Amino acid sequence: MTSDKIDFFEGVKSHFEALETKIIEVPEWGLVGDKAIYSKPFNMLEKSKIFKGASDNDLSVLIDVIIEKSLKKDGEKMFNMEHKLKFKVKADTDIIARVSNAIMSTDEEIPALKKK
Repeated sequence: MTSDKIDFFEGVKSHFEALETKIIEVPEWGLVGDKAIYSKPFNMLEKSKIFKGASDNDLSVLIDVIIEKSLKKDGEKMFNMEHKLKFKVKADTDIIARVSNAIMSTDEEIPALKKK
């Protein structure tokens, strides 16, 4: 008699791996076409890191989302923590909110790049 152990987590893992990379264009920042933001889905560790210690009125978490999840087409990060202050004083808050929400959104209307 064989002992076939079922890995119930396999479905969880397969689902996450099948999630698509979002392509977010931000014309105001010149990030269109190949310069658009590519954003892979959050995992729990990434979300925990971003939201750790954030309060309800801490809008800088929106910037943290952009810095953490914005990638170039080749998969390299677009921004780093050195950009945080620049975002705070030199960027339109409405655009920051829109981009951050697009990154965090699970809205199906956002075009996605199929995984290869």
